[in-house]
Amino acid sequence: MSDIQDQEQYIQSLVQIKQIEDKVQKEIDERKEEVQNQIKSLEADLENSVTNVENEGRLLVETSIEKSRMKANEEAKIIISEAENKAKSITFQFEQTMMKEILEILLSGIK
Repeated sequence: MSDIQDQEQYIQSLVQIKQIEDKVQKEIDERKEEVQNQIKSLEADLENSVTNVENEGRLLVETSIEKSRMKANEEAKIIISEAENKAKSITFQFEQTMMKEILEILLSGIK
């Protein structure tokens, strides 16, 4: 009977080993699924971060362009204003001889 008992113990041991293997495999599968979900979550977060950074970059470029355009317009207005003021302050005095020379040039084209 010892052989039968030994066989039953052996079978019982195999059953326990199989139960432990199944339990460990289940834990491995659960952990694998958990890790895969974390990876998916990280990938989604990464995509969102990249999208956000791209949008922030575009906005920064657009803002910089607009600021540069405004600054250039202001500088152009200042230059035009200064040119207008200088033009107003320039005086031209006609001399009799200069007028005579200008009229001669104009009349020489008619002859």
